[in-house]
Amino acid sequence: MSALEIMYPTPEAIEVRGRTVMVYPVKLRHFEQYGKTAGALVELFAKASVPEVNRYAAKNAGEIRKVLLATTSLKRWQLWFMPSAICVQVLAEVVRVNTGFFVDALPAMVRALSGPLSPSA
Repeated sequence: MSALEIMYPTPEAIEVRGRTVMVYPVKLRHFEQYGKTAGALVELFAKASVPEVNRYAAKNAGEIRKVLLATTSLKRWQLWFMPSAICVQVLAEVVRVNTGFFVDALPAMVRALSGPLSPSA
């Protein structure tokens, strides 16, 4: 058996408008949507102004809601009534939590791949 230890990310609690919301790891079936939405958000934050963030939130509200529905404990009706600026902030937390996992998991993966490729005799 391999000595590689598979890590499972743990949910993280954040506070949104006075309520505790759980942020979950991205599941494989949601990864494409998450990657597209999170990638656009990270690009935006690299060069953004407040009006650009507001335009992003308005233009991508449906995609943001889908990602937040899949990666947080927020319900559909809560997301529907949540202001777009707060949705973007929560999405930023989802990105932070999931990026942290990948940053931790990547070195373990590199170590596993750089080990011996065949059993020694």
